[in-house]
Amino acid sequence: MQGGQRLWLIVGGIALLAVVLAGGGWWWYGHSHKAVVASKRPNLIGLLGDTAQALDNTKPDDAKLCSATLTRALDFGALPRGATLASDEAKAGEAEGHYSCQAQGIDGSYTLNIDTTCPGGQDKTCFALDSIKREDGSWNYRRKI
Repeated sequence: MQGGQRLWLIVGGIALLAVVLAGGGWWWYGHSHKAVVASKRPNLIGLLGDTAQALDNTKPDDAKLCSATLTRALDFGALPRGATLASDEAKAGEAEGHYSCQAQGIDGSYTLNIDTTCPGGQDKTCFALDSIKREDGSWNYRRKI
């Protein structure tokens, strides 16, 4: 091999190595970044996740109960984007510590059921989205118990 050809072969090898390393770094960064973003999202207790942080489980003020529930349902994709509250008033359910709110989406109305009872205790300060039911009776979401 002549000196000029050898030089081009070395330069080409270095360039190829740089491209491979840059691509590997890009892939590694993209996958680790997704894990970081996913770990920062709160998890919905139930079918959409098994854990939640204490702040995510604390019952909001009664005046904000429906809006907080709607936000949680939208964040986790349990309601279609663009759904809004039909009323800000949470209606008390038959069982103590249970409430419902009405939401409206482009494809119909929904009932958001909320559970404020704390597992293993008598407090009514916890907050969990219990279920989301469509007006046709089908379920969008039901919490595992």
